[in-house]
Amino acid sequence: MTSSAFRLSLAAALTTCILGACSTAPVTTTPDANPAATGSSRDDATSGSATRPAPPRPKAPSRPDKAPDKAPAKTDKPAATKGPEIIVEEAPPEPPLTGPAWLSQCINRQTEGGVIRCDADSLLTEPSAHVKVYTREPGAAGRTRTGPIQLRSNLPRKYRFFVVP
Repeated sequence: MTSSAFRLSLAAALTTCILGACSTAPVTTTPDANPAATGSSRDDATSGSATRPAPPRPKAPSRPDKAPDKAPAKTDKPAATKGPEIIVEEAPPEPPLTGPAWLSQCINRQTEGGVIRCDADSLLTEPSAHVKVYTREPGAAGRTRTGPIQLRSNLPRKYRFFVVP
């Protein structure tokens, strides 16, 4: 590309940028101090030296919360425009407690396959043939007259009971 072709394309790009800036720039209402000085520019013939009047701005609609004297507009919306209906399923009610009465004192209780697991902070019952007791504290582990209390370090509560059928 020759230097004259480069200068020509550069001038065209510059003119386009200036015209774009003039059309998007805010219009000032104060006249220039020296209008004769603006006529010496090379781009005056293409950019236009006269200022355009500002287009009228549309008025913003008044907000109902700022105008208390007006009655609120009715907002009857058809049911089809509402969002999707959210259905929340409730957990099924807990089945009636089958087993010893001390199971009602459990902090966390779970039944699976006929075996009931109970977590508690106090010793609710002694170990037996149907009740296995585990603890996370070494001082609470040991033998009782009815069976052993075994040590398990990863329990969420002090005691865990398993009631087997």
